[in-house]
Amino acid sequence: MPKASALSVLIVDDQQSMRGICKYILTQLGFKDIIEAKSGRDALTKLEKASFDLIISDWNMDDIDGLTLLKVLRKHPRTAALPFIMATGRSDKEQVKEAIACGVNNYIIKPFDAGTMKKRIEAVIGALS
Repeated sequence: MPKASALSVLIVDDQQSMRGICKYILTQLGFKDIIEAKSGRDALTKLEKASFDLIISDWNMDDIDGLTLLKVLRKHPRTAALPFIMATGRSDKEQVKEAIACGVNNYIIKPFDAGTMKKRIEAVIGALS
């Protein structure tokens, strides 16, 4: 069982409010090492400088969207297996299928609560202790 407090999470969302909500929920779940990126481009910069155990990324962002970010990460050996959860405001089945085909580990529909977030994270990395 991974200890939430030992894991590093990168939150990628172009909306400050969503990053804040996500960070608040992760803190409630016991995560301490939480880094925020305000865009896909910002996330790539942060990934060059540090390693993360999990990425939670918004789908719709201006410069580099979540799906493009996912595709880029899956092409590089260092990030190919990095757990990636996509957050989206739409429960569009075609969109979800496309993300799965590109290697997403899980997805979460906005708005979400701590219970839903915990289930999605545990489905990807195992039960949190």
